[in-house]
Amino acid sequence: FLISEGQASVGREGIKPWVGAITPQETTEHMQTAFSMPSVDDYDAVDVTYTSGTTWAEETVQCRLAGNPTPRKVESITLDGVLDEDRAYRIGMRRLMKHVGQRETYALSTEMDALCYNFGDRLVLTDDIPGSNTISCLVVSMLRKGGTVTLEVNEPLDWTFSNPRCLIRFQDGLASGLIMPSRVDDYTLTIPYSTALRLDEWEMDNPSIEPPRLVFCSSERAGYDALVSAIEPSSDGTCSVSALQYSPKFYQYDDATYPGNTV
Repeated sequence: FLISEGQASVGREGIKPWVGAITPQETTEHMQTAFSMPSVDDYDAVDVTYTSGTTWAEETVQCRLAGNPTPRKVESITLDGVLDEDRAYRIGMRRLMKHVGQRETYALSTEMDALCYNFGDRLVLTDDIPGSNTISCLVVSMLRKGGTVTLEVNEPLDWTFSNPRCLIRFQDGLASGLIMPSRVDDYTLTIPYSTALRLDEWEMDNPSIEPPRLVFCSSERAGYDALVSAIEPSSDGTCSVSALQYSPKFYQYDDATYPGNTV
């Protein structure tokens, strides 16, 4: 449950496009990334107890991954309000996929930029650490000529990245999809024009508004894929952001039907 812009709302999760990006230009300190290694204490199966809408008795579905019929450690959960075995199975499998694959967490701090987003939003996070194949920079000039947009940025771009791509973080915090750029020189590139670039909204000559950001990356990775888990404003005017690793693999069983117990 959320309060979003003064209205009651809900945070939903699942396969979704990213809505925005947070780059080092927005953060007040370096982003912190934590990684948990697999261990014998990890759950590798989930049992979900629910109340059947047919028998009105408590029943249990077993959530297992292929190749692991006899799990080592099983988590048992109870769902209130779920009356269908398929829905119970989907929820349990989503939870199991996160136990198995959700290893990274992220923490960062911004000024008011983080207030553009809500719980559950998918974001691109970048840190510009050498080897991460991302460069975050400011767009210092923009010129559209026909179907081509020429952008000049304030940092040199590394065109040795594998199949270079870029995305634009707009001034309202939202972000474009991946775009294929063409090189002009170390500081200049061209991209195809699209209405999705929202060029008529760019304010390039307003000193009170920072210019759009450009995230330059390889086709293999566009920063860290993350889901916002918490945004906490502080008394000093900054906002702390916590985020969890996002992957569409976590939701691959969202339309599955219960295959039955393994034992």
